[in-house]
Amino acid sequence: MKVFNLTKSLQTSLMVSFIATTFELLSGAPSRAFTPFDYFNDFTKYGAQQNLTCPVSPTGVCGAVAAINSFIFLQKQYPSIYDNKLVPNYNSLNNTSPVDALAFADVGWQVPSKPKRLGYYQRTGGAEQDYIETKSDWFNDFASGTSLLSSWFPGSSQNNRKPTIDDLAMEIKDGEDVEFFVSGTGFYHVLTLTGVFCTTETNCGIKYQDPNSPTNQYSTPVSLMSDMIMFTGVPGSQYEGQVTITAAFSESPIPVPGPLPLLGLGVAFRYSRKLRNLNKAGRITMPHRENSIRA
Repeated sequence: MKVFNLTKSLQTSLMVSFIATTFELLSGAPSRAFTPFDYFNDFTKYGAQQNLTCPVSPTGVCGAVAAINSFIFLQKQYPSIYDNKLVPNYNSLNNTSPVDALAFADVGWQVPSKPKRLGYYQRTGGAEQDYIETKSDWFNDFASGTSLLSSWFPGSSQNNRKPTIDDLAMEIKDGEDVEFFVSGTGFYHVLTLTGVFCTTETNCGIKYQDPNSPTNQYSTPVSLMSDMIMFTGVPGSQYEGQVTITAAFSESPIPVPGPLPLLGLGVAFRYSRKLRNLNKAGRITMPHRENSIRA
C-alpha cells in the first residue's frame, strides 16, 4: 500500500482552510459576498379599502383595514387556494370590503358551527397578541386548513423579538403578505408591507401600503440599528417623525394542507422557516400579555 505524505505547504493550506470554515460555521459569518436584491409583491393585487372609523375606535381601524387589504392580495395571488372565501364580502368593482373590515375591527363575526368571534378592537389583551389571535380566528373560520401564520414581536410565542430586515425580506421573497406595526412619538399605526430591497447589507428600504391612502405604494429607505428597523415619515398619514417597526405578522398559503384537516387545525403557526419547510405545523397556545397601545 502506498502512503502519500502531504508537503508542509499543503498541510498549512488545509489547516488555514479548516480554521476559516470552522470560524464561519461558529460565528455565522457569510460564506459568500452579499448579493443585492429587490423583492416585491404585485401591488395591484392588494385591496384598496380606505381606513374607516367605528364607535370602539373613532380615530380609525388601520389594523383591521391593513389585514383586509392583505387578505384581498392573497385571494388574487392564490385563487386556487382561497377563491373568495377569505374576504367573503369583497366588492370587485371597487376592490374593497368595508363589511369585512368592520367585522374584523369591531362587530365581530360568526360562521355556522363556529363560536361568535370578537373584533380586534373589542379584545382586551395586548395589541400584538390580540392581532395574531384575531387573524387566527378569521382564517380558521373562513379559510380553514389553508394557511400558515407567523409573528415577530417581544412576547411572541414564535419569534420573541422585533422583526429584522432579513425576516421581512424572506416573507416577501416567498410571496407572502405581511402587516407591520410602527410606533413614533404619539403615533401608532399599522401598514402593509409590499416590498423589501437592499443594495448592500446596511443600505436597505421597504415598500408599503398605508390604509389611510391605500391606492398609493410608498417607498422609503430604512435605518438598521441593533436589530431594529426605523424610517422617517409616513406621508400617507401626514406623519413626519421617525418610526420604529415594533411587530410584524405574515400569512402564507399551504399548497397542500395535508394532515391539517385531520388534526382539526385550521391555521398552523410557524415556529421557524425550517419547520415550515418540513411541513411540521401545529397550533400554539398564546400566553396572555398585558394591555398595550394598538393602532
